[in-house]
Amino acid sequence: MLELMKELLSIDLLDTSKDSILNHYLNKSQIAIKAYSYIEEIPESLDGIVVDLAIFFYQNKDAQGIIQQTQGSRSKTIIDGIPESIKSCLPLPRIKVVG
Repeated sequence: MLELMKELLSIDLLDTSKDSILNHYLNKSQIAIKAYSYIEEIPESLDGIVVDLAIFFYQNKDAQGIIQQTQGSRSKTIIDGIPESIKSCLPLPRIKVVG
């Protein structure tokens, strides 16, 4: 997954200077997907989605905690949590029945 993430971010595969940071966001995305879907293990078929979410987290790391930002006449709203485009590719969350 690290290699795919590097390719999508246009980082040289031999450049290991950002590996620990990229692995951090890969782990964070796995935790977020497990929590969202209430699953113990992420199937290998979702590896691409894990990478997509990790890239989203990596690219938005400086905007964490910011909901809306305005610079002059430009304004943008930042997504909090997992974007809908990624949620639509994940298994539906399981319902926990307590009884």
